[in-house]
Amino acid sequence: MLKRCLALTMCILLIVSCSSNKKGNDQGEQGSALDIDVEKRVLDNGLKVLIVKNSSLPIFSLYTFYDVGGRFEGEGTTGATHFLEHMLFRKTKNYPSGYFSNFVDSNGGSSNAYTTFDNTVYYEKLPIENLGKTLELEAERMSNVVLDPEEFEKERGAVLEERKMRYENSPRGKMYSAMMKTMFEGTPYGGSVIGAKEDVLNLSREKMLDFYKDFYAPNNATVVLVGDVESDNAFDMIEETLGKLKKNEKLKSIKEKYSKNKSYDSKAKLPKVIGLRGQSPTPMFSLSFPAPKVGNDEAYALDFLSSILGDGVSSYLNQEFVTGRRPKLTNVYAANYTLKNSGVFFIQGQLLDRVSIRGFRKKLFRSLKKACDKAIDERSLKKTQNNVLLSYYSNITNNSGLASFLGQNEFFHGDYAWYKNELEIYNNMTVKKVKDVCKKYLDPKKSAFISIWNKHKRTKL
Repeated sequence: MLKRCLALTMCILLIVSCSSNKKGNDQGEQGSALDIDVEKRVLDNGLKVLIVKNSSLPIFSLYTFYDVGGRFEGEGTTGATHFLEHMLFRKTKNYPSGYFSNFVDSNGGSSNAYTTFDNTVYYEKLPIENLGKTLELEAERMSNVVLDPEEFEKERGAVLEERKMRYENSPRGKMYSAMMKTMFEGTPYGGSVIGAKEDVLNLSREKMLDFYKDFYAPNNATVVLVGDVESDNAFDMIEETLGKLKKNEKLKSIKEKYSKNKSYDSKAKLPKVIGLRGQSPTPMFSLSFPAPKVGNDEAYALDFLSSILGDGVSSYLNQEFVTGRRPKLTNVYAANYTLKNSGVFFIQGQLLDRVSIRGFRKKLFRSLKKACDKAIDERSLKKTQNNVLLSYYSNITNNSGLASFLGQNEFFHGDYAWYKNELEIYNNMTVKKVKDVCKKYLDPKKSAFISIWNKHKRTKL
């Protein structure tokens, strides 16, 4: 099956990639060559369901997307969404703590979850005979979580330890958190998904239970099932479990309440240069710029730009600062992080010993100014285009990857088939488009340069 999938991937890739040399309507038509057979229904209680049949192996992957993330939290309750995600693997009304995980493990499957600023996602992969029970447990998780007081306090400690590991004791994590706070100052994205330490310490079980009742409802969720299923039978099973749950009739007004007076326009006064004291023996840095939200045409061009500048040893910044004749860095990479209502483009890396931070910063800005013309040409564009498409298709060659892919499209764009638009955008990308966003967004006057080092003694360099 893997060989078949990879062969199909490469076949589709060649079709789409070759189309980028064509002009006019043919190019757009070839860009939409991928056509995934999805059956979508919206149940009476508002639950969105997507099903894809793949009978190559007797297994399935189930993804459940909830439209709730860190951006829905208010002052004093940061981290509530992530904390709650932990608790949803614990005790429920009808099952003891740990039952869900034990069920998955004992049947040879895997399960996990993640929280972002925009959503919370739970996923399982199991043999097909376990589908009915898995759906029953997902319905239990959606409606009957208990938040046992003793377990609540144990999990609070686990979340605080996770925070310490990811941020407080991690130079890179601490720098990343500072970047988000700086670039998204005064917005719901201006913090960390794990939350502020004092909020996690003080968050009450009662507040979290209210939060759960507000957002864990079928009309706030999307379920994606990919595997060895017949769609009619699968829909019947979902109707018998998740379909019987009551919708939250107040969901719209609740979301409006959480969104009231919230702006996604950053209040950051740029440019900024910040030095953080941390555990890094040589300076690590982050250079960030405001960028557009997910789905924006310019955001796709910035994706290409991040790859050209900082993806792999042959990228522009690697050649300039890591493998060049006078290296300044041990490593460097670039990324374009798109969120539902905003975005940030950033470059991060680590300086070699005895390299001046101030001197490097000036050289980096000069190099980026040249890069908009020097680094972006037909060769680098074509290479990036091929890499992007190869990664795009490789990520959907298994049930889990395809379920995640379709769910993300449905969640962020309201249409699981948004990939057709993306492929057309990727195949129609031009040198001019990438150069234009490079010059527009990589503006030193709208940047934040943050470094972390064990020798920093004050906030500003």
